[in-house]
Amino acid sequence: MDDIVVMGSNTVDIYVQADVDLIQISHPSHDDDTLLGYPLGHKVLADDARTSVGGSGVNAATAFQRCGFDTTYLGCLGDDMFGANVLEHIEGEGIAFQGSLGDTNGIGVILESQATDRTILSYKGCNNDLARDDVPDSLQPSWFYTSTVMGETRSTMKQLITSFDETNTAVNASSYIAKEGIEGLKAVLEATDYLFVNHEEARLLTGEKTIIQMLKALNEVVRGQTFITDGENGVYYVNEEPKHMMPQHKDVVDTSGAGDAFNAGFITAISQGKPVNEAVKAGMIQSEHIIQGKTTTENLLDNNTLLSELNDDTREPTVIR
Repeated sequence: MDDIVVMGSNTVDIYVQADVDLIQISHPSHDDDTLLGYPLGHKVLADDARTSVGGSGVNAATAFQRCGFDTTYLGCLGDDMFGANVLEHIEGEGIAFQGSLGDTNGIGVILESQATDRTILSYKGCNNDLARDDVPDSLQPSWFYTSTVMGETRSTMKQLITSFDETNTAVNASSYIAKEGIEGLKAVLEATDYLFVNHEEARLLTGEKTIIQMLKALNEVVRGQTFITDGENGVYYVNEEPKHMMPQHKDVVDTSGAGDAFNAGFITAISQGKPVNEAVKAGMIQSEHIIQGKTTTENLLDNNTLLSELNDDTREPTVIR
């Protein structure tokens, strides 16, 4: 299997479940969002709490490693107990670590509701502090995957992805990155073989309103192909023609990490010569397993299981106009 270097956030995730209200409001600043409502100035008893190691970079690195990639996680870990927890997870999975040590590690507080979605409070900590000098100039992996990066780490990512000669590149453009728009990310997009965005990120990047317009605008800049995920509405992409593939219905426990799992499943299949439609199915299979678990990595499939389920999967994409 190929080697892959993964950039992206690392966190210790703290999941908290409480019996709180879901509030639907209509206000220009919230775009008719559904909000979690906590009483101000009160102590709220939690029904459940747990921790796990996560973050977009570590989630993806774990998925790649379990599917047989020779995986290196490139980032900045905190010199604290949370950083130690992340390093223990990485080493336990057989993932190599390269990068630097900072002060305080990133953490995420996941506020779960009675619905199937959640709100995440994200503290990036030293995730933002990876300098270009922390990365060896000789780095030329078979694959390079990057997701949520901010601050100096984002600058380092941009320098890296535009410096590779023969590396396959994949970018998960989180909302933090997407706000730069196409022009702000043009150099990165022109060096990207596989771009993964969700519906809102595609809108932020392009300013367009329809899926087909978003795909067209992005594929005019991206070196390779664009894939727009939209939760329970499936995945949109262009493979000769604009296409749409729906997910299979699953009992959702938690949607955290679903996007990371999709991207890793897709790249796993593509790296083994599977055609695009099959790779999309592989991504959806991996994602559908993650949403049935309580953490972002516990239900990840290994390579043999993923390919076996892919072989049995009969869903096909539809052409969209």
